[in-house]
This record gives sequence, C-alpha cells and structure tokens, in this order.
Amino acid sequence: MTMKAFKIYRWVILIIIAVLYFFVCLHRLSPTVIARDLVLSLHADAVTLGVIASSYFYLYAAMQPIVGYLSDTKGPRKVMALLFFISAAGSIVFALAPNATIAVLGRLLIGAGLAGVFIPALKIFSRWYPANQFASLTGVMITIGGIGGLAAALPLTYLVVLFGWRGSFVAIGFLSMALAILTWIIVRDSPEDKGWAVFAAEDRAILKPGQEIRLSKRLVTVFGNLDFCLLFFATFLIYGASLAFQGLWAVPYLMDVFSLDRVRAGGILMALPLGFAIGGSSVGFMIDRLNLNRKKTLLGGLGLSILIWLLLIFLKEREHLVIVVPLFFFFGLIAGGSLPLSFAITRDLFPSWLMGTATGLMNTASFLGSAVYMPLTGFLLNSAISTGAGSYSYNDYQKLLIVFLLSHAVAFAAMTLLSKRKDSPVPT
Repeated sequence: MTMKAFKIYRWVILIIIAVLYFFVCLHRLSPTVIARDLVLSLHADAVTLGVIASSYFYLYAAMQPIVGYLSDTKGPRKVMALLFFISAAGSIVFALAPNATIAVLGRLLIGAGLAGVFIPALKIFSRWYPANQFASLTGVMITIGGIGGLAAALPLTYLVVLFGWRGSFVAIGFLSMALAILTWIIVRDSPEDKGWAVFAAEDRAILKPGQEIRLSKRLVTVFGNLDFCLLFFATFLIYGASLAFQGLWAVPYLMDVFSLDRVRAGGILMALPLGFAIGGSSVGFMIDRLNLNRKKTLLGGLGLSILIWLLLIFLKEREHLVIVVPLFFFFGLIAGGSLPLSFAITRDLFPSWLMGTATGLMNTASFLGSAVYMPLTGFLLNSAISTGAGSYSYNDYQKLLIVFLLSHAVAFAAMTLLSKRKDSPVPT
C-alpha cells in the first residue's frame, strides 16, 4: 500500500459519506415542497401535515445516543449502512402511503435511518484522519448538509413536477438503497480494517479486543465531564433559538414586520442556509490550518450572534431590509461555523473509543433545543393578540428576538467557563 493509494481511499470514503449526508438534509426540509401534494393525496389537514413533517425529527433526535453507542461498540460502518438502508425503505413506504398514518410511519423510518449518518461519519473521520483535520471535515459535512437543504427547494420542486411526489420519493428510496450497499462494500471503520498501518496514531485510545463498556458507564463518563456539560447546555440554547427562528418564525417575521409577500420572504431566508453552508467549511478549515484557539473562536462567533440579535430587535422599517439580508447571511455563517467547533472541542475532550457516544449526545442537544424552543416560542406568540390571519405585530416579534438574544448571551457565559481539559479516563 502506497501513501497515494491510502489518500485516494480516504477521499472515496469521504465522498460516499458526504452524499449520504446530502440526503439527510434533503429529507429534513422536503415536506415544504410537497405540502400541497400531501394535503390532496392523503386528505390531510394542517395539523396532520405538521405531524407528518415533524415525525422525522423526533426519532432522529431520540436515535442519536443509541447511534453513538452502537458506533462505539459495533462499528460506524455497520450502523451507517444498515440504518441508511432503513431510511431508503422509509422513503418508499412514504411514497406509496395510502393514508396519513402510513406516511407518518414512512417519515419515522426515514428519520430513524438518517440518524445513523452524521455521528458514525465523525467516528470514521477520527480513525482515518489526524486530529488537526477534524474540524475541517466536520465543516465539509455541514456544507454538504447546507447544499442538501438548498436542493430541497428548487431542484426537488422540478423533480416533483417531472415525476410527481410519489415517483420522486420512490426514486430517492431506490437510489438510497444503492448507496447503502455501496457504503457496506467500500467504507471501513479504520485503516486497520484494510490491513493498512495507522496514519494518525495520536490520542487513539482504542479498546482492547473483547473489552466492552456498558452504555451506563459511557453516559456517566461523558456527563461527568464538566466541559461537555457546558458545551451541551450552550448547544441546546444556541441551536434551539437558531432553529426555531430559521425553521418556524423567520418567514412570518419578514412578512409581518416588513410587509413582504411569501415569495420575497422566502428569497431573503435563503441567505441563512447559504451562510450556513459557507460557514461550515470555511470556519473548520481556518481552525485547522491557522491553529486558532477553538474556545476563543467560538466565543467570538457567539459575540457576533448576540450583536445580530440586538440589531434585529430595532429593525422594523422596509428600508431596513438592506441590513437584514446580510445579517441573515452572517447569522447562518456563524451558526454553520459553530458546529464544527463544537464537535472539534468534543473530540478533544474524549478518547477515540468514546467518540460515538459523546458526539451522539452532542448532536442530540441541538434537536432537543429546537423541540423545546418551537412550542415555547409558539406559546409566547399565542399569548399575544393576533393582528389577523395569524399575523403578529413588531412588538410581538421583539419578545421572541429578546428570548433568542438572551439564549445566546447565556450560552456565551457558559462557554467562558470552558477549560482546556483533554480526555476523560477509561472507567474501570
């Protein structure tokens, strides 16, 4: 085996995993495009439509700790390939659903299956790549996810126009099955599985053959690390606020406060995923190449986010849109850049044998945050007096923006307490 062959094989693994993650984010946002089709085909009302769309997220979040544990104990390749095959089956079930109940079942299978991509990917990266490239690789994944989110808009719309929503998801399902088989055949957990020498051996506390550590001890070890608890709490606050705004209230905010139509509001919203995609790769690359201090960089990003929320609180005139658009872009840029930072810090805190469990729990924090913040912010707006047809006033949205501002401020305070401790000891 030559070094050139080794590097080429790493690239092949990276490309396959990136394609898998593209579909993770495509499925996540796809209900928006086919909402009317679902209403007509499945005779679904607005509440049922919401249940169909949200069923993906609950199992996706619930599966993260399990996926992390299985990645540590059974190997990330097996978890990734088998669960992605389940997501493929879920896509076909969803496409052929005769009623809303079966559609929910399909979306549940999709969410559970796609939960097995991101965390196993990080585990594989920690084995195949040196530590000083981990943030860049995480950034690449986030960028691919942003592209998948963008593809869930216009490209998916054209696909649905050509083949219908059912035909489109059947095609996605069979393509996903082929990708799952390809993953099983080509992807390997580590260079050792190919009979190759270890490329990067630093901080690789691999379990000895036959040594198993129960999930309970893994959880105690992870949550016994104060730095991880601080990071988990901050991620909960940051992405709970961010995803609630981007995924639920940004378009109504633009329509109600700035009197925009839905199309133009949606166009402005595109600045967020665009910034997210760019931020994921650029920040990760800069951290690895420039050897930036991760804690200080994360604090700097949080400081800028606080400033953005503060500015948005006072913007309400239509001419202020010239400021809102770049603010949305930088908001996405910072959010996308913060994720590789968080996972890179998590990697520093724990040895390799605990990577799956730790990153799985970290990934849960953001989805758990959005699950709490979405109904919470909805409750806050419901307590206000609607101005008609579900619209709200500038003052009502100000309350939400203040909540988001305070969330980021508390997260900033938590991150100032982060220490420089490295790995946790193996429990005995």
